[in-house]
Amino acid sequence: MVVRRAKNGFVLILTCVALTILLAFAALGVDVARMYVIKSELQAFTDAAALNAALQLTGATPRIAQARQAAAALATGPHAMKWDMGTKTIPSIAATFAQGSDEPDAKSWTADPKDPAGYRFVRVTASVSAPLVFLRMFQARDAAAISASSLAASTSGSARLLE
Repeated sequence: MVVRRAKNGFVLILTCVALTILLAFAALGVDVARMYVIKSELQAFTDAAALNAALQLTGATPRIAQARQAAAALATGPHAMKWDMGTKTIPSIAATFAQGSDEPDAKSWTADPKDPAGYRFVRVTASVSAPLVFLRMFQARDAAAISASSLAASTSGSARLLE
């Protein structure tokens, strides 16, 4: 007499394991894609803010303060650039300035220049803490730090984006 064993349960177990793995990858994809969207929104903001600040640089002391305000102005007001699909304001914005002719002098970067003469370059950096939805299961933190920066130069009467 031949004894047959039931193998129907194996397919159910294999399907459950495969479905769990596929759902984990889908959850990972959702959070990673959301971080890329936030990074893209921040990059668009820093590009615009750096150009806006570079337009203000003329080598005069009050213009440095105006350049810093011009960079932050895009994050406030009724038509402010926002992140997280346009729902949250950008809280952390930093502007630093550098001297140079064609390229910024690496040693001259400062947030508050004493003598504004020759400062033609501005770097705007924005950072946010993006909440994690599905990755919380794999990490012990609730948010990921995302930042973007842009470099612009003041030219005669205009500005150009360098990075």
